[in-house]
Amino acid sequence: MALYGPSTATASVTANTNLVTIAGMDLTIITPGMTINFGARDRKTGDAWIIGAVTPNSTNGGTLTTAGSIPTGYANAPFVIDTTGYLGTDASYAAATSLSLLQTLATLFGPATNLYSGARQIVLDKLASTALGRIAFAIAGRNWGDLAHREYSYTPTGGSLTTTQTLALRAFPDGSTPIDALLVDLSSGTVDFRQNEITIASAATVDLSSAPAGRVTISGAAGILSFGAGKNLTRLLRFTGAATLTHNATSLVLLTAANIVTAPGDTALATSDAAGNWTVRDYQRANGRPLIAPTMISGNSGPTDLPAGTTRYFTHALVGFSQSQVYTPAGRRIRFSNLRVVGPQAPGSGQSWKFTLQKLFSDTALTCTISGTGSNQATDATNSVIFEPNDRWSLRADMSAGAASLSSVLFSMDVEVLS
Repeated sequence: MALYGPSTATASVTANTNLVTIAGMDLTIITPGMTINFGARDRKTGDAWIIGAVTPNSTNGGTLTTAGSIPTGYANAPFVIDTTGYLGTDASYAAATSLSLLQTLATLFGPATNLYSGARQIVLDKLASTALGRIAFAIAGRNWGDLAHREYSYTPTGGSLTTTQTLALRAFPDGSTPIDALLVDLSSGTVDFRQNEITIASAATVDLSSAPAGRVTISGAAGILSFGAGKNLTRLLRFTGAATLTHNATSLVLLTAANIVTAPGDTALATSDAAGNWTVRDYQRANGRPLIAPTMISGNSGPTDLPAGTTRYFTHALVGFSQSQVYTPAGRRIRFSNLRVVGPQAPGSGQSWKFTLQKLFSDTALTCTISGTGSNQATDATNSVIFEPNDRWSLRADMSAGAASLSSVLFSMDVEVLS
């Protein structure tokens, strides 16, 4: 038979110890060899622990010492004591209990089971909303955790007390106090979870999947060509050194389509796709400055005439017959965009002036044309061109054969410094 204590009787024990304090129950009839189950009065739950010694405190409680250490801590918990003495060893009792549990699970989940038209279910029903339903994963001497369905109350800063039902995956780093690693709010169907932070040294390949953490600190200044082959991941990055992220249009896509030199305190958000290719979705400088600070250059071709039916090259106040006469070095890695040109008047009916940014001795995609009699200006707001520090640029002007005389051409371009 089983002995059920009074409805007010409780048991308390510290995790990984074997001393159990009983309150509200006469222990004078309890003897070594009986077993105790924690957590309920109307059923046996979990493993039973062999009672090794009993010390009553009159007829209203006392202490029990179990044969083995109890990994789970309980505070004023309900319990059941089985008065059938067990004469075997602690290890053999545990083996018998485990075998019984395995047989139950095999029956439930085995191929011959036909529950609810084939569904395999374990139902942890709760009679009260404040009760705790859980599955614990515990091994003595190791960190352990549980999956718990419980009532959860919280008060947001400046808000009011809110109570909801939650399903939580919890960890017990200190062996007794649970921490919600993942918390599902069952009233809204939303999830809150904790993210660990680890440090990885910069290298050609910084494998962001090599550690189970959503936040990664990257230390050092070694160049980074890859974030590894981890698939479908999201990582919040923080840099502590001046490392260079190298843009790759497939495997490491950067916001600027250009390399980024990190600085201590910079942060970034990176994600990978199903193929393990990474994209940096956001990048924030620690000093608050934008990743690229656009500026503008502008100029005037000067009074030199650009005759109809000819091709000329010019920069500010300088016109030549060839690119080599007027080329200007980029000086840094930069991107030109938004080419704008304004002539003194329109080129005339059926005529045109075409302006193209030259890179060394070749045309680029950045170009615009003024034509007809309707306007004396044009803009290319679509294309952009990247120049390396040693590249040189100029503007090429192509005047149609019957175009109006052209001089003092105003021009401007946006310039973004990429290095």
